[in-house]
Amino acid sequence: MRQQSHRLSEFEHACTPSKLSGCGRRSLLCRQGSARSAKEWEELFVNNNYLATIRQKGINGQLRSSRFRSICWKLFLCVLPQDKSQWISKVKELRAWYSSVKEIHITNPRKVVGQQDLMINNPLSQDEGVKFPEMQFFQQESVRKILTDVLFCYARENEQLLYKQGMHELLAPIVFTLHCDHQAFLHASESAQPSEEMKTLLNPEYLEHDAYAMFSQLMETAEPWFSTFEHDGQKGKETLMPPIPFARPQDLGPTIAIVTKVNQIQDQLLKKHDIELYMHLNRLEIAPQIYGFQTLCSLISYVIFHLISPLCYKGRS
Repeated sequence: MRQQSHRLSEFEHACTPSKLSGCGRRSLLCRQGSARSAKEWEELFVNNNYLATIRQKGINGQLRSSRFRSICWKLFLCVLPQDKSQWISKVKELRAWYSSVKEIHITNPRKVVGQQDLMINNPLSQDEGVKFPEMQFFQQESVRKILTDVLFCYARENEQLLYKQGMHELLAPIVFTLHCDHQAFLHASESAQPSEEMKTLLNPEYLEHDAYAMFSQLMETAEPWFSTFEHDGQKGKETLMPPIPFARPQDLGPTIAIVTKVNQIQDQLLKKHDIELYMHLNRLEIAPQIYGFQTLCSLISYVIFHLISPLCYKGRS
């Protein structure tokens, strides 16, 4: 697929001698790919201040075509510890953790006392179920199964939150980035022996395990956007405060993180940058939570696939 191999073809096209053909060309490309992978690994991770290095490269957009982008993401999300000597043991620990979670909830759910029938008590069956991105990569049944299993296990492990529409928008680019890095690693490994760290961290057999660990860590920050629970500090306040005269519907009722956020977007950002649209929505009395959450989910998808992952997104056109 074009979108899956774009990173590889990028450097293949640039360094393929026109006079070589067949096995000779492939052999040369593999050697060049291996050398570039080793060089990039050294530039990114083999220095005392490597975290500052990759952060700056990320800010400058220099990780877009990196062969080790998923490793950088794991570091940004604190899935991997700063101490590189602990990387292999930590990764093995997280993969074993997901294997046990999946064994409980999917592989053999009836081992758990009181576990309900999955056909009846399925957290992904709400609304229209999981919606997959339009990219051709996500139309593969094997990829869809990975996404569904990860989301299902997360929902089971976090029953206070369960699955909410929009979570797949966060998981999808994680899965795709892992896949791209795995493909680049397999290509480079054809002509050179990779380090033990590379072989462990970029093992394609554990794509699903690594995606779960990264998604779970990301949700530590993103959870309030999907939660329907009130802010702890606001509970009970409505019983003490008198009704606000002429209050809008969005200003009444429980204070939920996502509602607060979309209210701020409309009342502050939209009012500042598009007063005409702001006034129009107010005249129609359209509360921002009616359209705001779906807009935010679409924005997340746009930022990831257009700005953060432009090489990945090209396959959609």
